Amino acid sequence: MWSRHRWMVPYAMIAGIAVYLTSDWAGFDETSTRVALGFAAGAIAVNATTDYRVLARTSRGLTLLKGSRIRQYATGVIEHLPRSTPIEAVGGTVLATDWRVGAHVYTVPRSSERAIQRIAQG
Repeated sequence: MWSRHRWMVPYAMIAGIAVYLTSDWAGFDETSTRVALGFAAGAIAVNATTDYRVLARTSRGLTLLKGSRIRQYATGVIEHLPRSTPIEAVGGTVLATDWRVGAHVYTVPRSSERAIQRIAQG
């Protein structure tokens, strides 16, 4: 699951525009190349402002872990949540569902929806 920083869109746009404008100075003369570099910078900015998390139900209760940016695995414990932490679906799209875990909202891909439903049911 993941969440994005609230300033992700402006940050990505500023990064893309900045790279587009400075790429001419760096020696990239073709507009299509400069646009591609701008889009790449925006994509990097989106990735940099995304926090990946793994939620696990253990014998001690719920555990929120930091997730890897590349593969879906945990890299470290963030916090142990009480068993009474509310987990509920709050929206979504065709490709993903938004879930509130305590006070935070995370996006979960549809392929992982059954797993979070099992965790929510306890």
